[in-house]
Formats: sequence, structure tokens, C-alpha cells
Amino acid sequence: MLRGNLRRALALVRNRTHREEPLRVTLYERAGCALCEETHRALRRIALDRALEIQRVDIDGDGSIRDVYTLRVPVLRLGDDELDTAGLEDRAIARWLAAVG
Repeated sequence: MLRGNLRRALALVRNRTHREEPLRVTLYERAGCALCEETHRALRRIALDRALEIQRVDIDGDGSIRDVYTLRVPVLRLGDDELDTAGLEDRAIARWLAAVG
């Protein structure tokens, strides 16, 4: 229960402190991918300091997307820029977001 309350409190603080337009980041992933889940957790941690809107796309749901990303997931996309995030730390992802966002 306390954990849920803490998350709600953090979300309220985040909504009050992030006045800028959120960056719309797409995470290409697949079910059962541990690296994909870690990338999503990293984005959620980064979102505590920076406004992010995260769209998760399961590449196995669309054959054309799967053909492009099947060997690369997890991949972040922001505008026309992409980053293969397998094994990257939060800092590297945050730096990339700052550079392209």
C-alpha cells in the first residue's frame, strides 16, 4: 500500500514540476524481453526528472515493424533518431534524450 501511495505522490510532484511539453519516446520491444523491460524501467526513472510520454510498441504485432527491429530490440525512437538500448545505463539514455530532444 505504501509503495502505491509513494508512486501517486511522485506522479503528482512530477506533474507539477514538468512544465515543458513531454518528449514523446517510442520503445520498440517484444514480450518476454528482459532488456526491453529494463529499458522501460530506465525510462520511468528518467521520467522522474524529465517529462516523457512513453509509447510501447510490441514489434511482434506488425510484420513490417518486426522485420526492421527483430534483431535490435530494445530500440528507442524520438522523431527520426533511434537508439539501440541493450545494455545501456540510465545516464547514457538520458544523455541521448537531451541531445536529440
